[in-house]
Amino acid sequence: MTRSTWKEVAEALGVLAIVASLIAVAVQLHQTQQALLASTYQARAFDAIHEVLEVADSDHLAGVLSKTNNGADAEAVANLGPEDHLRLFNFLRGRMIDWDNEHYQYQHGFLDEGFFELTTTASIRKWAPRWRAIGLTEGRPEFRAYVDQVLEQGPVREE
Repeated sequence: MTRSTWKEVAEALGVLAIVASLIAVAVQLHQTQQALLASTYQARAFDAIHEVLEVADSDHLAGVLSKTNNGADAEAVANLGPEDHLRLFNFLRGRMIDWDNEHYQYQHGFLDEGFFELTTTASIRKWAPRWRAIGLTEGRPEFRAYVDQVLEQGPVREE
């Protein structure tokens, strides 16, 4: 083989090595994205579990939520005493911030539509009338617009 032939073989091997490296990087990026999505789902599950346990473990918070069972009933919220009003305000503020964050993650592709609709949107429909009745304002403008859109579907009545 001549020097020219060796040069062509080396160049071809170099191109193949670059293509193989790019494929490996693409596979690694996909795996990293899948791990990030799994981590996001796990965090959301921990949030949901924490919320349920917080309500279950708190006689005071469970009582407040029971008093305001109809989320659209501003009168029920207005009739709360100062301590119950503060409990409801803080609970709903924390949840509202979390749902704003989930909406942001959904907009940027970190939550799939099925998960977002079954958990976040359903929770927004249930709780947004209460947080509005208590005087909380939603976070980002995009989230406020989404909340308006969700609430146009009508309130959720709890059984």
